[in-house]
Amino acid sequence: MNKNLIAVVLVVIIMLLGSPIVAARPAYLDAFNQQYDTEGTRLDACATCHINPNGGGSRNPYGMAYEASERDFASIEALDSDGDGFTNVEEINALTFPGDPADYPQTESEIPSTEVNETNPIGDEDTEDISAPVNEGQEQETNEEPSGESESEQQSPGFGAVLAIVGILSAICFKRKG
Repeated sequence: MNKNLIAVVLVVIIMLLGSPIVAARPAYLDAFNQQYDTEGTRLDACATCHINPNGGGSRNPYGMAYEASERDFASIEALDSDGDGFTNVEEINALTFPGDPADYPQTESEIPSTEVNETNPIGDEDTEDISAPVNEGQEQETNEEPSGESESEQQSPGFGAVLAIVGILSAICFKRKG
């Protein structure tokens, strides 16, 4: 076999393996996002229907209900698949996972109360009172924007480049020897 042909095939294989893998979005997740306008939210993830947040494998209660309904979202909206006291559609509208009983919409009794700022009784919002206590168990807000990608969708950018460079160097070596 011709060494040049071997070099070209090797380069093509390495470049295909080294190129960034495009995450294929399952058609079911696309249909869910279209039905409920959840693209880019936390529900735009395999964990909406699967136990494994990376998808595949066994399904959570919402995923099992979806499969049992012959893949009809509307027919399972009134169900409470995870048994947390909220219907599937209530959870979806609140951007909580309908298949996770530990993730449910906040009720009014769970919403933390705000304290009156006694150091600034006029309510002038231009000045900030840093001495105002924070309710226990309440986290302070951060100004960080969500990335819009789950950890499972993030790829290491360097791995593909390393394989591509190795492929190019291999091709150069074969070319010089040939």
